Amino acid sequence: MQNFSLAPDGTEYHLPNKEQSRIEREEILRITEEQRKLGRKIVTVQGMGFVGSVMAIVIADAVDKKGESIYYVHGHQRASKRSFWKVPVINTGIPPVNSSDGEVSELFERCINQKKTFRATWHDVAYEVADIVVVDIQLDATKPSFGEAEKGYCDITHFRDGMRTLGQHIKPDCLVLVETTVPPGTSRKIVKPIIEEEFVKRGIDIKKNPALIAHSYERVMPGAKYVSSIRDFWRVFSGVNERSKMLAREFLSNVLNVENYPLTELDNTNASEMAKVMENSYRATNIALTLEWARFAEKIDVDIFKVRDAIRMRKGTHDNLLRPSLGVGGYCLTKDPVLANWSMKDVFEIDDELSVAVNSVNINDKMPTHTVDLIKEEISELRDVKITLLGVSYLEDLGDTRHSPSFTLVRLLRENWAEVICHDEYVEFWAELETEEVYNDLDKVLQGAEVVIFAVGHSVYKNIEPAELVKKCGTKPLIVDCSNFLNDEKIKQYKKLGCKVTGVGKGHIGNL
Repeated sequence: MQNFSLAPDGTEYHLPNKEQSRIEREEILRITEEQRKLGRKIVTVQGMGFVGSVMAIVIADAVDKKGESIYYVHGHQRASKRSFWKVPVINTGIPPVNSSDGEVSELFERCINQKKTFRATWHDVAYEVADIVVVDIQLDATKPSFGEAEKGYCDITHFRDGMRTLGQHIKPDCLVLVETTVPPGTSRKIVKPIIEEEFVKRGIDIKKNPALIAHSYERVMPGAKYVSSIRDFWRVFSGVNERSKMLAREFLSNVLNVENYPLTELDNTNASEMAKVMENSYRATNIALTLEWARFAEKIDVDIFKVRDAIRMRKGTHDNLLRPSLGVGGYCLTKDPVLANWSMKDVFEIDDELSVAVNSVNINDKMPTHTVDLIKEEISELRDVKITLLGVSYLEDLGDTRHSPSFTLVRLLRENWAEVICHDEYVEFWAELETEEVYNDLDKVLQGAEVVIFAVGHSVYKNIEPAELVKKCGTKPLIVDCSNFLNDEKIKQYKKLGCKVTGVGKGHIGNL
């Protein structure tokens, strides 16, 4: 039986045994006592994923007016085969996520090895010693049918388990700050009852010690400004009672750049939870709108991106019009409308639906089928056609593959019996396609390519010259631009080199 966790680079980390657990418990208690003598409060961050790990270093790097560290952070990751590897990796000062933001690696090195204000662990005693627990564990939406998001639902089993663990361990006066994107109603109707149920089992009087629960969602953008999007950005928050609100405000004010990006306090956690999913539903709907118009533009010789630029000149009202692309990926826009729709029906039992938001998810999810159609307009039979896909992450200059539309595109192309090879300099292991090898050698993947798809706007792809790419291919491939990664001059160069070019929303290509 496998008793190790496999890191993305292939390193095996054995899961802890009972003796190691005993030693770890003693080490956490020793560190905590030492840190309290220094006047620091203890924060435990639950979940060392894309948000939790970077939020943890932002907290660990926070200082007071005298330049002294305010908090010591225990970063908690369960000892599972899938993710335990994060604990030993983090404790060497290496981030568990890949990013083009150099500040991520700088902060991990500083907080782990220099300031020593952050350490990762798997042991639950980290919750017992915490003054504040920041919840950053995954809570996903399930969409059982492709293109039918209205059938989606939220399985909160693992999230409930995480909250129950907190209730079994935290002190009565510990603030639980939920950062995970959750369905509206979660803090009041799920988190608070579970924690207080566990309090009662422990003999804690919940009338004198009601659970302290707050919600504050991040707006993390894990790209070139990864850290800044957490620390230097506006935050919305609320709490289930006044003391929760007060403690949340104090904590967020200590950690974030609230002088330049003031906090917004809402009336209750239902409101702050709604704000997050509504905000992302707005973005998802915005993108879905541009995708529909991109298909229209392709049929009438129009470059939708130039139209978009013209519209965005209306500053303050229309300059936030988003762009069409291969599709929508990432952890938020693909699921948040589904979470909200599920909450309306299952948490609050309201007989209604968020039809516009949910339909936007359907449009976005199915968008990779349009890229396949564009290819088949030029190459009707894809059997054994060698296709090189440039980019498998969901965002440029980032190694995050969660819900990447490239996943759907690869699946659809292979259903047409195409031979697909994938490249991404930021991705070492594609978790969603465990058997899929992602190459980092651009020369290798381009050799012999009959179709080259610019799926993601990584800098290395935008900077490659047409003559160089064609030379590497040794063919005259069909070039597919999924989101305006190629300007008109480069498109002309590809055409002069004998390549056909097509692209999402680029109906003007035939006139170049």
